[in-house]
Amino acid sequence: MVNARNLRFTEGIRKMSAKSVADPSPIVTVVTWVAVTLFLVVVALLTAPVSSFFGGSALAVISATHGLLATLGVVVGTVTSYLGYRLFTGKIKAFSDLKLLSLISTFIAAATIIFGNWIYIAYRGPGGPRAFFLQNNPEIHNVFFEFKEFIALFPLPLAVVATYVIWRYGEQLIEDKALRTWVGVIFAVAWGGMIIAYLLGAGITKMRSV
Repeated sequence: MVNARNLRFTEGIRKMSAKSVADPSPIVTVVTWVAVTLFLVVVALLTAPVSSFFGGSALAVISATHGLLATLGVVVGTVTSYLGYRLFTGKIKAFSDLKLLSLISTFIAAATIIFGNWIYIAYRGPGGPRAFFLQNNPEIHNVFFEFKEFIALFPLPLAVVATYVIWRYGEQLIEDKALRTWVGVIFAVAWGGMIIAYLLGAGITKMRSV
């Protein structure tokens, strides 16, 4: 009788523990991120002159949006890559979060590239940063920017492929070691390309902005 009670008690504790480490709701996570982001944007716009906040360039808003998306991509991409590593090791618990974040990462990567290409038109324009670098320090453009320009494109197709596999196979990935290893490596390579592009872009912008 006592053993039966102990067994039921132990089983109850186990179920409670399992429930406590269950995946958090992806919807709650996304809503929280959106609410906090909107709150910070509203506070910034209300407490700083808009012209000073964005700068005086004709592409100030586009540049600010590109920078915001790139920074958000680093944050979300880092979390996604960590979950990809957990998938790689077969110890992931928040698989539903990985599915959602893979979609968000893909969207952010696409939006960042779109706004980046918009700025690139001004970068190559007459009197733009490209002309300045070629005249004063050609290596900045020929080496660092050209490398940054192309490596920044890699995270998008990698994110698309990884996202498709995750949504196509679902939790079967956890049991398929070869496939989950492949997805984990894809996330790691995409994260590396994203970080390199972000650091080079930030450094070049500090030297000469559009």
